[in-house]
Amino acid sequence: MESQVTNNANALRLFFTEDVFLVEDKTVKNASDVTLEAVLSKSAIEINDAAEAPLIVETEGNKQDKLVEDVKNYVQNAEISPVVETPEVPRTYKFLGGNRKSVLILVNDSTNDVSTEQGRELLRKIVKAIDLATPDFALVNYANYPGTDFIELHQFFKPGLMLAFGVEAKHLKLNLNWAGEIILHESTKIIFAPDLHALDSDIAAKKSLWGNLQKIK
Repeated sequence: MESQVTNNANALRLFFTEDVFLVEDKTVKNASDVTLEAVLSKSAIEINDAAEAPLIVETEGNKQDKLVEDVKNYVQNAEISPVVETPEVPRTYKFLGGNRKSVLILVNDSTNDVSTEQGRELLRKIVKAIDLATPDFALVNYANYPGTDFIELHQFFKPGLMLAFGVEAKHLKLNLNWAGEIILHESTKIIFAPDLHALDSDIAAKKSLWGNLQKIK
């Protein structure tokens, strides 16, 4: 028996004599449409999220604030090196003599190295009267070191005796009142007198000085 199945187009027309129309069914989606719709939906979501997110604009002020904050963080996290104090260099002095007997003689003359000729001659008599030679004392012109106090001088010369001509206690920052007598301050005997040039013609001051010099011989 012959097969009833046929693919012959002429034969099929004998059975299907009515017109056939193709109508699009929009409820049915093919795979490509579904994929395209998913991509478009995702893009729309991302756009909406971006629109809702706050807009951050970096301005010069923001950059400066950030820079300040970075510097603060750096300083806080940086290792702090210990502060090392620079040791003070002791002052040096230009002086005459050798200070062998720890006798400090201060003069105060801004014009001469020591004093006038009259003043220098008087000083020679003074040191001779207490049996001192040049190697025994240190002679400093205080005018070259204004503001130097007793502590600085004592640390450098360590005087057992100090003769101050034209240099007062206030110059040395000493809270002492000179009353014409020898002052014992710490371990130093101090005698104050007028400037050598003025002292040479001041009979009363010269007499007081000679009396004190006799006590230290």
